[in-house]
Amino acid sequence: MAVLIQRAQFLLEQGRYQDALTTLRQHLSTSAHDTDALFLLAVCYMEMNNEEEAAGIVSNTLSFAPDDDRFLYLQARLFLNKNQFNEAIRAIGNAVAINPYRADYFGMWSQILLFKKDYQGALQKAEEGLAINPEDESCLNLRSHALFNLGKKEEAFSDLHEALEHNPENAYTHANLGWKWLEAGDHRKSLEHFRESLKLDPTQTWAKNGMVQAMKARYWLYRQFLNYAFFMGRQKAGTQWIIIIGIFILTQIASRVFFPVYVLLALLAVSTWLIVPVSNLFLRLNPYGRYALTPEQTNVSNWVGILLGTGLLAAIAYWVTAIPALLSLAIGAGVLLLPVSSMYAANAPKSRRIFRWYTLALAVCGLLGVGFTFITADPFNIFVTVMLIGVFLYQFLANYIISREA
Repeated sequence: MAVLIQRAQFLLEQGRYQDALTTLRQHLSTSAHDTDALFLLAVCYMEMNNEEEAAGIVSNTLSFAPDDDRFLYLQARLFLNKNQFNEAIRAIGNAVAINPYRADYFGMWSQILLFKKDYQGALQKAEEGLAINPEDESCLNLRSHALFNLGKKEEAFSDLHEALEHNPENAYTHANLGWKWLEAGDHRKSLEHFRESLKLDPTQTWAKNGMVQAMKARYWLYRQFLNYAFFMGRQKAGTQWIIIIGIFILTQIASRVFFPVYVLLALLAVSTWLIVPVSNLFLRLNPYGRYALTPEQTNVSNWVGILLGTGLLAAIAYWVTAIPALLSLAIGAGVLLLPVSSMYAANAPKSRRIFRWYTLALAVCGLLGVGFTFITADPFNIFVTVMLIGVFLYQFLANYIISREA
């Protein structure tokens, strides 16, 4: 029977997940509690993005093998994927307590702390992993993340170069180096490493996203936005809220003291939402850039293009004809740009559904507002007003959901 497990392991390494599942099920039909087979089965489901099935196997196995550190490690991965950081730390802590000699366990612990933006803690765990295996590429990469976020950029680059010396064909390390150069402000060097990463592993989503950002970073304005995004990304959720509320208060003060500053701050605030889809729209004009975008990014850029075109044409038509409904249409198309541009900004499917339904509700309000303007000749009727209030509140809702996931 061990032959079947070896075969499943081989199939798993080859990426033939369905064949591996069939082989493992065949083995488990006679050895239902074989933890080696159950471990591979859970890994297989995780590779197939069927985390619900994987979680069921992990939970069931831990009920009769609570001291099997491999399943605690998988449990930590599953919790991490659901942004349940405290549960993930508890699981990986239990795994390390049972087996303190696995560098990858400390790597997982470091990764969880990085998601929590506990950079000092992440550095400590990565170093504990490297004390077990100084050449562990995962721990070297994670230590570089922590060092970079702690402002020790030279040491962070040194770690990544060391990792590449051990394994120059590690696609993840090249992608990591690409992101580090991008954050350091050198988009040309970052492009080189993203290209190398994708050459080694064309399926690397992280490297693809980096390539898109590096291509857009050729434009000065987008580089400034990236600097802001990287800065905000390094902050904890509480600090992000303080900055956002601080900018809002500053904007309100500026509106009473010096109106041009208010307009500038308002434009800056709105541009952080719009610059990504608008830049994607321009990227589609690039013969290579259009292939780098995901279907979701392409979809959003389509809608942004439609709304921008509709808003501009309606505004020009209103200027010529003075028909109130055209003003309502221009306002509606303009303000809808904000929620439409962030429909896919969240990671969790539930959050994305909230964004989509909220945007749809605002769009319905906008259409009713345009229709009502034909009857009342009031371009700021109740439906348009509700839509404007809804878009204003949307910024806080979206920031809350996105910062909670970060």
